[in-house]
Amino acid sequence: MPSTRSLRGLHHVACPACTRPLRDAVTVACGHKICLLCLPHIPMGAKLLCPLCQEEEEQTQAAVAPVPLGPLGETCCEEHGEKIYYFCETDAELLCVFCREGPAHQAHTVRFLDEAIQPYRDRLRSRLETLRMERDKMEDRKYQEDRKLQELLMQVESKKQQVEAAFERLTQELGDQRCLLMTRLEGLEQQIWKEREEYITKVSQEVHWLGTQVEELEEKCHRPASELLQDARLNQSRYESKTFVSPEAISSDLVKKIRNLHRKILGLPKMMRTFSENLMHHLETDSEIEA
Repeated sequence: MPSTRSLRGLHHVACPACTRPLRDAVTVACGHKICLLCLPHIPMGAKLLCPLCQEEEEQTQAAVAPVPLGPLGETCCEEHGEKIYYFCETDAELLCVFCREGPAHQAHTVRFLDEAIQPYRDRLRSRLETLRMERDKMEDRKYQEDRKLQELLMQVESKKQQVEAAFERLTQELGDQRCLLMTRLEGLEQQIWKEREEYITKVSQEVHWLGTQVEELEEKCHRPASELLQDARLNQSRYESKTFVSPEAISSDLVKKIRNLHRKILGLPKMMRTFSENLMHHLETDSEIEA
C-alpha cells in the first residue's frame, strides 16, 4: 500500500467519501484527501484511490472490458455478505474483497472474475466450435446415408416391380399353355364323340340289317320243305356270301393323338414340381449369399 500522511485539522475541506468535513484526513495516491475512517479497505499492494477516482477508473475499465459470455449476476459471499469480484484459481472458489485479503488465499492465484473466466470462455468457445463442426459433419453424414437408403429403397421397389412383371409373364404363359392343352383335350373330346356317333350309326345299321335277316330266315324256317328246297341253292348263296365286319369304335389316328397328349400331360406335374424346386433353391441360395 502506498504511504499516506495525516492532515489533521483540515475541517473546512469536505471529504469526497462522506461529504462531511475532513477528520484525521490522509492524502491518497490520486492526490485527494479523505477521512481516515473513510479510507477503503484494499488488499496489500493494491493501488489506493479515493472513491471518486476509484469510480472513474472502474467506469474506464468497464468501458474497455470484453463483452462477457453471460451475466455474472449479483452473487454475494455467504460468509461476509459482500459482492463477489474475484476467483481463486488455486481453490476454484469465488471470493469477495474480504475473502481475498484473508490468509487462506494470500499465496494463491487470484484474478478478477472477468479475467479468470476468460480461459473458460475460450475453452467453451473452442468446444462450441468443435461441437458445431461435429454437428455439421453428422448432418452431412445423415444426408449422405439418407440418400443411400433412398437409393436402396428405389432399388428394392424396382426389384418388386420386376418380380411382379416376371410372375405376371409366367402366369400369362402358363395360362396360355393351359388354354392350349384344354383346347387340344376339348378337340379330342369332340373327335371321340364324333367317332362314337359314327360307330354307333354303323353298328346300328349292321344290327338292323342282321335283325332283318334273322326275321326273314326265321320266317323261311317255318315254310314247307318243298318251298325251301325249290330255292335252297339261291338262299344258300344269298345268306352265306355276306361277310360281317365289326366296325372300329375309335380310329387308329385318334388313338395315336390321345396317347401323345397323354404322355405330355403325364410329365406335366413333374415338370412343374421341378421348376418350383429350382426356383426355390435359386432364391434360397441368393438369400444365403446376401446374408
